[in-house]
Amino acid sequence: RAAPRAVALNLSSLNLQARNLALDGSKPEMLHVSARVAAGRGDAGKIDYQGTLALQPLALQGRLEASRLPVHALDGYLADRLAIELLHADVGFRGQVAFAQVARGTTLRLTGDAAIDELRANSTAAATPKTAEQVGEELLAWKSLGLRGLAVSLAPDTPPRVEVKETSLADFYARVTINENGRLNLSDIAKSPAQVSNPPAAPVPASPAPSAPVDATASASTTLPTPPPDPLAPVVQFGPVSLVNGKVLFSDFFIQPNYSADLTELTGKLGAFATQPPGTEPVLADLELRGRAEGSASLEITGKLNPLARPLALDIQGKVRDLELPPLTPYSVKYAGHGIERGKLSMDVSYKVLPNGQLTASNKLVLNQLTFGEPVEGAPNSLPVKLAVALLADSHGVIDLDLPISGSLNDPQFRIGPVIFKIIVNLIGKAITAPFSLLARAFGGGDELSSVAFAPGSATLTPEARQSLDKVAKALTERPALKLTVTGTASLAREREALQRERLQELVRAEKRRAAPTDTTPVQAAEYPALLKAVYRRADMPKPRNLVGMAKDLPVPEMEALLLAHLPAATEDLATELATHRGQAVKAYLAEQNLPEERLFLAA
Repeated sequence: RAAPRAVALNLSSLNLQARNLALDGSKPEMLHVSARVAAGRGDAGKIDYQGTLALQPLALQGRLEASRLPVHALDGYLADRLAIELLHADVGFRGQVAFAQVARGTTLRLTGDAAIDELRANSTAAATPKTAEQVGEELLAWKSLGLRGLAVSLAPDTPPRVEVKETSLADFYARVTINENGRLNLSDIAKSPAQVSNPPAAPVPASPAPSAPVDATASASTTLPTPPPDPLAPVVQFGPVSLVNGKVLFSDFFIQPNYSADLTELTGKLGAFATQPPGTEPVLADLELRGRAEGSASLEITGKLNPLARPLALDIQGKVRDLELPPLTPYSVKYAGHGIERGKLSMDVSYKVLPNGQLTASNKLVLNQLTFGEPVEGAPNSLPVKLAVALLADSHGVIDLDLPISGSLNDPQFRIGPVIFKIIVNLIGKAITAPFSLLARAFGGGDELSSVAFAPGSATLTPEARQSLDKVAKALTERPALKLTVTGTASLAREREALQRERLQELVRAEKRRAAPTDTTPVQAAEYPALLKAVYRRADMPKPRNLVGMAKDLPVPEMEALLLAHLPAATEDLATELATHRGQAVKAYLAEQNLPEERLFLAA
């Protein structure tokens, strides 16, 4: 009853055999002891030890066999060291044990095979506001954990050593969370010495959030000093690990918005890994894991990592196929103002973290048939998601995105989740501010495709303009939900001279049609001087004359100068007419590319 949680253990069928046992305990003698061990009214396990025993000092060495020992009955002794409540666990062991209690401390050597079956444990970790509801809920569970080739070594002033040749875990469950500070809840199972000596006080109900904005990153700007290496840090070495039929409920409170996923049917393997001496490159183990996400989507994780590496180092790739998107509606309503009616997500992610904290990641997302509902009244945000989908999706309703990320995990201001979220929000925002930049993801180009350049004063499409419009026509063909409005523009101030020249060229073209009404070909350079001379002769304006009073023949530049000088001045009406002709030229060209007229509009 002295333990934080009372311990109750029942021993029965106790058998003891000893020979030549010295009452002063000065020398080891043969000892055989066995018993049945039970917790409460549960089924009893067995323990059997056969070896030697010495009492002064206490020492034993021999063979130990145990099966179905109810170690959950000893849960009270774990309360000071582990932030879990052990509800059930049956432990078995078969192997050799050597134990000695000397003046310098305890020495232990354990070799053999071990198993922990039917484990169930709840979390008792101190909660943050967002994870308070997880206290008391199931944290870990499994049907069987086999540790073959287990070797444990403890000695005074020597790092503890644990080695496992082979590990198998079957029918397991874990509740995995990452808190607001980026810390994994499983890493808080073992309490720190400060927590052991100063247990936390009873939790105080959280006060209402202040109405004024709070700088959530202010406290993160201070980098804590790196503690010196612990010379007595445990040395751990694991052989291959196999995982069969696992389930993980995962929540990430570190990223914004929070992310949750249920992973089931997890089966795979992890290669050998071990702790690394400080300052050395971590040796990464091969990882292969497959399962299902959210009950329907296939999941595959491959790559290399070392769960014991400090600092973190990994190189992993993940694939998810056909994840249903409607369950994510709460997030889409909160951050986009629209619910998700249907759609599936497939993604390929690749994350590489170097020991120096440098992260390089790629996130390739494929959204299939993503359909948003109508705007939700009262939603905190409203983004043009429908237009963004229409711009990004191809003719098959598929959106293909690539979101690369890089940064340093050592930078307290760098957080992966917000970076990804900001990229996606900016992408949707471009639907209004720069729609053609979204179209450019599919067919090349950029915002420059939102306008078509004409020669000054001209409404004739250039070859470059036609190439640009070909890309726009292709994008519209592949995105049948899009409609396009063309607005012609012209500037009298910048194009006054060009407008006059264009009027002169129109007179030249009219002269060509006068001579050959059926000829619609452009005016060629060779015929231009004669046509210009004909226009000059017809012009009613003062002309230089010779001695006999006849109009003089002038060079082409001089005729052009005189004609331009006597043409009516360019007006705003002329610029408006030019703008209209330009808009009509663009619309007509797009219609020629088999785009339906009902999808093309001409603005004033």
